[in-house]
Amino acid sequence: MAMRGPRPLLLLPLVLLTACLTLASGWSCVPEFKTFLRNHVDYLRTSFYKHNAYCATRMRRVSLYKKPINTFIHIPIEAIKSVCRTNGIPFPPDLRKSKHSFKVTTCRYNKTHNKIHLYNGTFYRRQIIIRCCYAFPIYFHE
Repeated sequence: MAMRGPRPLLLLPLVLLTACLTLASGWSCVPEFKTFLRNHVDYLRTSFYKHNAYCATRMRRVSLYKKPINTFIHIPIEAIKSVCRTNGIPFPPDLRKSKHSFKVTTCRYNKTHNKIHLYNGTFYRRQIIIRCCYAFPIYFHE
């Protein structure tokens, strides 16, 4: 007579295989990648004449109030992702340094006056250093 009813032990290998494939495909990196995009990427830079005004507005928009320093990269995300592959060189301990310079704005927190967060913004070109998870940038080294 054949057994009837649920067989949870038969599902266990399938669940483990699915979990392994998910981790190996890079899906585990997606939440950190989205945070990286929000906090550091502003391609087609938000239009401001003064860098300080840009920083005050952008830092407010991404909810990074009073963060001491933050850098925004002004290039397409595909160019940043390429640093994780061929356009970057290993940088100890587990980072990648871009082979080329990119346009960036670095915002440094200055002080608060009348509930307005003030920042000093500097726009320039420099190499970037990032941490990658598979082909996704997930961390910007200031």
